[in-house]
Amino acid sequence: MDVARSGVFGQLLIFLAIVVVTAIYLFFHKRYYYWKKWGVHYEKPFFIFGNLSYLMRKSTWIKFKEWGEKNKRDYFGLYLTWQPLLIVQSPTITRNILVKDHQHFQDRYSYTPYESDPLGSLNLFSVKSPLWLNLRHELTPMFTTNRLKMLTELMNLNAKELVNKIKRDHIESDKRVDMKEMFSMYSSDTVGYTVFGIYVSSLKDPSSPLWYITQHMVKWTVWRGFEFTMIFLLPFIARLFRLTIFTIPATDYVKNLFWNTVNERKATGVTTSKDLVNQLLQLKQNLKLPDNASPQLADDIMLAQAAVFILGSVETSSTIISYCLHELAYHPDEQETLYREIDDAIKTTGKEVLNYDDLMNLKYLSACIHETLRKYPPLPYMERKCNKDYRLNENFVIEAGIPVFINVVGIHYNEEFYPEPEQWKPERMMNMSDNDNRNFTYLPFGEGPRSCIGKRYGMMQIRAAIAQMVHKYKFEPTPDEPYLVDANPYTFILSPNSGGQVKFIERK
Repeated sequence: MDVARSGVFGQLLIFLAIVVVTAIYLFFHKRYYYWKKWGVHYEKPFFIFGNLSYLMRKSTWIKFKEWGEKNKRDYFGLYLTWQPLLIVQSPTITRNILVKDHQHFQDRYSYTPYESDPLGSLNLFSVKSPLWLNLRHELTPMFTTNRLKMLTELMNLNAKELVNKIKRDHIESDKRVDMKEMFSMYSSDTVGYTVFGIYVSSLKDPSSPLWYITQHMVKWTVWRGFEFTMIFLLPFIARLFRLTIFTIPATDYVKNLFWNTVNERKATGVTTSKDLVNQLLQLKQNLKLPDNASPQLADDIMLAQAAVFILGSVETSSTIISYCLHELAYHPDEQETLYREIDDAIKTTGKEVLNYDDLMNLKYLSACIHETLRKYPPLPYMERKCNKDYRLNENFVIEAGIPVFINVVGIHYNEEFYPEPEQWKPERMMNMSDNDNRNFTYLPFGEGPRSCIGKRYGMMQIRAAIAQMVHKYKFEPTPDEPYLVDANPYTFILSPNSGGQVKFIERK
């Protein structure tokens, strides 16, 4: 009797397993019909994974570049497991989505839960509408020309210390250079003052608490890479497992540093309008929150802006400086042209270092940076989520809820816009301003109402560092660093796998 019951139970389990597997198969089969239904070209998905089978084996940046090279069309479809995703590569459609019809695409697709990651969910990059518009309005004054001129003085001081560190640690000691880490220290020191009004020098003292937590934010491990990938590509998993952009130690450090700064100013009666702390306190007063919102929400919104500014400015600036020096090392003629421009400016102005206006007038330096951003955009795509049905053309409607990604790296490597896109050619960017999107074919900082608010800050931070390094040193390739640098497969933001290396040679 027991044997018979066991047999029946076993058959029932087999039957249920067949039903479950069949249901899953039919579910995915129906979902994978979505793009065919609309007549949209799409990449063939793999069962369950969709088009994400590359994850943790290949950089997302590299994969989007490959998709762009394979699909020479205005748009095409992918599947994030079972979720249909529209990839856009047309400058005209990009302009419509980001600017002309942005009210249909106000929010980003990525998601991090407020309960487990308040700083990750409430920062200007991630926060949903309508709160993001209020935040944008209040934070924009942080990046006025006058404030940037003042901050450039500090950037120059930090860049001078960067030059000294190169001589001390890498020329005199003949040590290997991890450019990504070194330039992250430089960026971190500038951020310390910009956000909190504190002077630190990670370049002199790597044991600095600010550098410790910054390194904690930007150091890419397998787990951190997995978290970011889920948050940006599979947000339902981020929601389910409460994944975070900012870890608990990072969150606690930002909170403690912020409130210690505020309390110290209250105790001393000293106030300043020069850093982000003052701007965020003003933001808290001007925020329009629901009547039933807790006081903690306003505090979390303030802290979220400080945290994302640290992460964004350190990670992207250090990456672009690394790749720019890498290209200059492999292009000695362009490097010499840049040196002559900087040297002429120093001789003409009679200054030891160049100020904000002087740096802005270095056209070839700007061209080198813009071309580096063209070839190495930190983020491979810009993400949006359609919040109400949008008719793209007479045959296709982007339905509400569908994520739409602008393939930035695909556009930047389109031969129609940039002949020989694999080549680094600063001359193609001559006389281009920082605000020129070249008819929506140049998008390293995004475009439209949700473009990067810290673009001007980041560009000046990059200019200050490169100008001083080029004037003091020559750069040459190292035997260990090939021209084609592998991208770290675990990073969501583009990052050289080796950290980046060049040989520094002191100019006579």
